[in-house]
Amino acid sequence: MKRSLRYNQHPPWQAWLTAGTLLLGLTLLLWLPDSWVNRLNYQPTAVLSGEWWRLLTANLLHTNHWHLLLNLAGLSVLWLLHQRHFNTNRYLLWLLLAGSLTNLLLLLTMPQLDRMVGLSGALHAMVLLGALADIRHKDSTGWLLLALVLAKVAYEQIRGPDNGLAELIAAQVAVDAHLAGAIAGAMLFPLWWYLHKK
Repeated sequence: MKRSLRYNQHPPWQAWLTAGTLLLGLTLLLWLPDSWVNRLNYQPTAVLSGEWWRLLTANLLHTNHWHLLLNLAGLSVLWLLHQRHFNTNRYLLWLLLAGSLTNLLLLLTMPQLDRMVGLSGALHAMVLLGALADIRHKDSTGWLLLALVLAKVAYEQIRGPDNGLAELIAAQVAVDAHLAGAIAGAMLFPLWWYLHKK
């Protein structure tokens, strides 16, 4: 049976331009002065004091170039897997929404996490959202992807963060952000479904 999926209708140059702009912007953020990073990263006490922008901006910052490269590699793979469900610009909006919702969930449920940067929570949200979108379109690989991401999150909750990865990115891996991201992806799915139908 033929499935009708909405594939990205934008010309390839637009996707490359968007990707290049994103890469350049995130790379430039690596050289922000520490005072700016401290003003933009995730800190629950600062967010509760009214600095709500941190829920968004923390996703754009990275501890070093390895952290950035790993996040960009994950983002690229997810885009290739799920581009048929989003156009390029909207995918970036969904990514930022997923990251902000992930950080909001962290704020509400895991106040012990005192600071954080990076896209990994948002990426976990997008992989779960993409898997559910695949399932919605009767793509059986969605079930496999869903099982893999849930198994990864459960493993991290039991075993804790990977020390080798923590050394590479010069920071502790925020496994609680991965869990919050998976929950955020599930929460965003009804909204995606509603907008996709419209």
